Amino acid sequence: MTKTRKLIALPLLAAQISPLNLFTSLLLGILRPVSLWSPACGVPQRSVCFRTAPWGSPARRWQYCGAVVCLEAAANLSNGVTMTHQGAGPESESAQQFVDAVSPAVFQRVEVFDVPGLRVEKLASWDEIKSFEQAWNELLAASDSQTIFLTWEWVQAWWRAFGSTRHLVLLTCRDAGGDLVAIVPLQRTWENIGPGMSGWMLRLVGDGIGGSENLDWIVRRGHEAAAVRAVLDWLEENRSEWDTLELNTVPAHSPVAAALRHELAARRWCLVVHESSGYFLRLPDNWETCRASLRKNFRSLLARRIRKLQSGFAVQVRRCETLEELPGCLEHLFLLHAKRWQLRGQGGSFALQQKRAFYAEMGKRLLERGWLDFWLLELDGKTVAAEFGFTYDGRYSFLQAGFDPDYWSYGVGRVLRALIMQELIRQGVGVYDFLGGEDDYKRQWNPERSTYLQMLCARPISRGALGILLDEAAVRAKKWLRAHIPNKLWSALKQSYLPVSNDLPHSEELSI
Repeated sequence: MTKTRKLIALPLLAAQISPLNLFTSLLLGILRPVSLWSPACGVPQRSVCFRTAPWGSPARRWQYCGAVVCLEAAANLSNGVTMTHQGAGPESESAQQFVDAVSPAVFQRVEVFDVPGLRVEKLASWDEIKSFEQAWNELLAASDSQTIFLTWEWVQAWWRAFGSTRHLVLLTCRDAGGDLVAIVPLQRTWENIGPGMSGWMLRLVGDGIGGSENLDWIVRRGHEAAAVRAVLDWLEENRSEWDTLELNTVPAHSPVAAALRHELAARRWCLVVHESSGYFLRLPDNWETCRASLRKNFRSLLARRIRKLQSGFAVQVRRCETLEELPGCLEHLFLLHAKRWQLRGQGGSFALQQKRAFYAEMGKRLLERGWLDFWLLELDGKTVAAEFGFTYDGRYSFLQAGFDPDYWSYGVGRVLRALIMQELIRQGVGVYDFLGGEDDYKRQWNPERSTYLQMLCARPISRGALGILLDEAAVRAKKWLRAHIPNKLWSALKQSYLPVSNDLPHSEELSI
């Protein structure tokens, strides 16, 4: 590496140096209170020292296998965990050592924490939630977060497929009469929370893998502010269980998101909010109106492709209707999706066996409820395209697709989508939702734009807050470098430092 390239790369390397992070952590621990930039308010805020409970307080002592594990909220250094064993002196241990030492049985308890107005209960085992199925979907129907990705069927199938490497932290809120007001399904994982830093990350169940979108808290309409206050109180009292809370793909219009931003600003937590886009198409009463709304070039192209297929093949579009059909239909989807990605030398998302198992379990549950819309296009009896989606609450959501690259010139993916839209219009479905991502093939349909939020927050003066601030600083440094250095040098840096090259996610959808 030349001297110039080394100098340019220094800001990137500085954000990754662990001793620097440790020094900053110590400095923050000594100089309390400290000013933190709070994007929630837009101005610097003075953050106050953590509230602490007396050593030995019931809020800080958990009985486990004859030992007392004391979690001190003020111990933000050394990963915020101090352990004392009966008959032995106190000793400081890292969070990872703590995880290794404590049996998974600890995470099977139920915790109850009372707050004014609402009682927050923590469930940490899916077996404890089996009786929730009916109440879960009833609460979802009474919320402003009604989406297929928050249904009992989706969440349970996702946890069965991907939950083995995660801890469940499912919080419920009940009022004084015992009525269920909110469900906040969280997962907890030990991972990177900032440059050179690891800690406990809380995310919504469904996030990270599997294709879940429109994730949110499930809160009875009108109770969002009270539920947010109760859950944040619980998180403050149980700060040893987490470092950073990240909520992804939350709809921008979510009342819960609005209540969160207001409450986090009032509490002066560190909050960073990013936006991303998706697309949706409002379906009119008839296909001709829908077709007329398309751009002229695309409308003409679509008509030619349909005529070409109908003149050259026996065209059949079929919908997966029975549980007996589902395994075969899924196999077509997996093969068609993989065939496209093999052209890039990759296996695609269905190379992961857990993903296949999730689609089989989730597809079965949604088909039983009449929500699955899984379509296949056949030419002379051969399946050449597939589209996996679902219709829920008057809205069709497109999740995944596959097509045979040998039939690319026929536009089989576009044709199948057009035929699906015609059927949805006939059924009276109001919206075709392309979900997140700004892919070109979505814009071809002249859709409207939707906005998703990524909300990343942590308590003030904490490891999580430090990680967020360092991460944001690294992102800003990366953007500055990209805007101010020549393209050739930027390409060289990407080859030398792999983390720099991961700016944008790769779409799983080729243009169809």
